[in-house]
Amino acid sequence: MALSDYAGRSPKGRDATVVRVAPHRLWRPGGERVESCAYSGEELSLSERHLLVVLDVGDDRVREYVRDESCLRAWLNDE
Repeated sequence: MALSDYAGRSPKGRDATVVRVAPHRLWRPGGERVESCAYSGEELSLSERHLLVVLDVGDDRVREYVRDESCLRAWLNDE
């Protein structure tokens, strides 16, 4: 499935809609940022490849991160 096909879907149990999904990798010399995977809760180093999910939550845009497309599918299907 193309990443753009996830737009318009909602994670189960959340009042949010996926606006965009994109491959992402944050490179910061001298520092490393860590976030939790929206699906599994495990820590992700944003300097490693992952997916950035932009959600529309009311009037806000929220960034979430998932390890890969299988985590994204499971998160949106509540597996």
